[in-house]
Amino acid sequence: MRFSAIINPGASTVRTADRDGLREKISAQFTENGHSISVVFVEGRRMEEALAAARDAPDTEAILAGGGDGTISAAAGMLQGTGKALAVLPGGNMNLYARSLGIPLDLGAAIAALARGRPAAADIAFANERAFIHEFSLGLHPEMIEARDRQRYGSRLGKLVGGLRSLSRTILRPPRVRVWLDDGSGQERAIATAALAISNNRFGEGHLPYTDRIDGGELGVYIAHTIRPAELAAIAARISTGTWAEMPQMEIFTAGSVRLTRRRPMKAAIDGELVKMRGPVDIRIAPGALTVIVPREQDAMRGQ
Repeated sequence: MRFSAIINPGASTVRTADRDGLREKISAQFTENGHSISVVFVEGRRMEEALAAARDAPDTEAILAGGGDGTISAAAGMLQGTGKALAVLPGGNMNLYARSLGIPLDLGAAIAALARGRPAAADIAFANERAFIHEFSLGLHPEMIEARDRQRYGSRLGKLVGGLRSLSRTILRPPRVRVWLDDGSGQERAIATAALAISNNRFGEGHLPYTDRIDGGELGVYIAHTIRPAELAAIAARISTGTWAEMPQMEIFTAGSVRLTRRRPMKAAIDGELVKMRGPVDIRIAPGALTVIVPREQDAMRGQ
């Protein structure tokens, strides 16, 4: 295959890597496995321009996107429906979509696994026309992101600590989001919650919140029926272990589509990025609309 690699050098785990060494490693592994590949490092706003140029290049069959979940989400949104494949090089703090694909989190192991990988069909979800690969959320998550982004941090650890500090503060004064929800049945019901999340396929159990299937064809819907800080803290504490579904305050179900309606604009997080959306917000899943590169079984990492 003919690959174009677009790497964000500001991403957490890429920032400290030697660029020339990383470029050589990518080129060597992909060439050894019968592919051709070009590698460029692009920062900031130029990232989306570079991704769009690679997508539109007639001789490009696949894009290797290196960065965090925001970079990967942007690349997936551009490539969905084109038939061109997305290869995910994990460079962020959480790398949740890379985990869903079974890609090793170590850069060297990930490069080798992707070079030997194969194309596969994956689902992608939409909030109105905005594509997402992981999660749409209201309430605690966007409020936490907004509070975290007001802080300054100079390292991956600093960003993680800032996120935990912001989450704790947000839980102490939780938001109360009111929306009307239609789960595809045509019947609306009023929801008042501190946290609502909708995922591209249901999250797996026993690990961080990411899906174990990329082709399940359904949305996961998660609603916290509490605004008590102690109960919200207990839910948050169990998210990392994948046991939050057991909490009596959580309502969890699957759906093919969801409509959220309210008069005021919604402050939402889509794959970790803050957005403002006017209702109604129609959330749907597009089965098999995205082509991704997945590792061979012997190269895949699970339960990361």
